[in-house]
Amino acid sequence: MKKQPLYVIIISLLIFCACKQQHFYNKYKAVDVKKWSSSDTLSYAVEIKDDAKNYEYALSVRYQKEYEFSNVWLKVFIQGNGIDTAFRYEIPLFKNDGKPYGKVSGSLCTQIIPLKTTLPLSKKGNYTFKIVQLMRKDPLDGISDIGVIIDKK
Repeated sequence: MKKQPLYVIIISLLIFCACKQQHFYNKYKAVDVKKWSSSDTLSYAVEIKDDAKNYEYALSVRYQKEYEFSNVWLKVFIQGNGIDTAFRYEIPLFKNDGKPYGKVSGSLCTQIIPLKTTLPLSKKGNYTFKIVQLMRKDPLDGISDIGVIIDKK
């Protein structure tokens, strides 16, 4: 009978640790899955509270299995605290054999791609990430959400 409180404490600690937020910043914005226009800008406000911290960045795309292309091209704008930069990024969504990259749940897939770029967000302040789609088909269908993920190194 004495072992029962020990089990309760261990299980409680495991649940507490599992519920801890794993990302510094993790936000998704929904787009119209039937018609994401290149003029529809997704905006993400990020507050950096610590000076001289290093961060890792990733983009996440939630898309339908029926999406007609193997990739999606995005343009990312970053502004704030003396920074004004933009870059294009290709996110592969399907392998050559047609199977989706990332996690699949029913007809929805999620692909997370680390950004292979150095972003100078090492000063305290407010920053804005803006994302637009750059695909030739406009409006684009089959994309449901775009996410920005930031982790402390």
